[in-house]
Amino acid sequence: AGTPPRAEPPPPAMRPGAAAPAPLPRQRRAEAAGVRYWESPLKRQPLPRRARDGCLVFEDYPDFRPNLTPEEVLRAGSFGGGYFRPISSGVTGKSYGATVHEEFPPSWFEGLDVATLVVSSRYNAAVNEYKAKSGNSLDFWEAKGWMRAQDPYGWFQWYCRFFLGRRTEDDDRQVGRWVSAIGEKGRWRTYLVGQCVKQRMAWDDPRASPVTRQTLLHWAYRITKADFNNLAPAIRKGKTVVYLGSAADGNAKGIKKRPAATPKLAGAAKRPRR
Repeated sequence: AGTPPRAEPPPPAMRPGAAAPAPLPRQRRAEAAGVRYWESPLKRQPLPRRARDGCLVFEDYPDFRPNLTPEEVLRAGSFGGGYFRPISSGVTGKSYGATVHEEFPPSWFEGLDVATLVVSSRYNAAVNEYKAKSGNSLDFWEAKGWMRAQDPYGWFQWYCRFFLGRRTEDDDRQVGRWVSAIGEKGRWRTYLVGQCVKQRMAWDDPRASPVTRQTLLHWAYRITKADFNNLAPAIRKGKTVVYLGSAADGNAKGIKKRPAATPKLAGAAKRPRR
């Protein structure tokens, strides 16, 4: 009888403040779409810790404070169930199958119906947490020039890798996009509070602008009571809340970043998803 294949070790635990675990062999075998998290062009950083307010703290980017991990975003029901679906990328000139997500820790997908919630080729709003369709097509984002070859699926792919410690020269831009859209005074956060005030609904009532709530979820954020209390008084006094309708291009001016040596990323694409 032949020798049975060696069993892979169980996935190591992910501890806040520690380095992300080294990838398992099956992660290394996954189809590569861009620069995988362990191939960091710049010095890798530890996993974030969670602050008392629930936000994640990335020491090198103090302005970047999402309150959902990539795993939490996926488990909540996001992107119509198909963020890591098979695609043909205009920025890399390559096609990718349904195993790109296997780059990431297996624990993220344990117990999930991956075919329905992660790699579905058909957008299904019914699997989204707020049962609302949110987001634009890959062609839209590529036409805007906001995509990069290192992350051909878009912002959430970048976030998965950033969360796991990868650092690249595109981080300033991607953090800048988040701050403009979702940050403390970001337009989507402000707009949602404005809708709650306008409709006289509680801050956590899912009937108040479910599309906007789903949008925030895709950007790894849930509005909190503290957000509402911070923003609602000015809105009640007449502050205008403008719905801008499209994602920021990611101007990184004013983004706080702790200084560090940053060697140049060779071969970065000039065309910049979500």
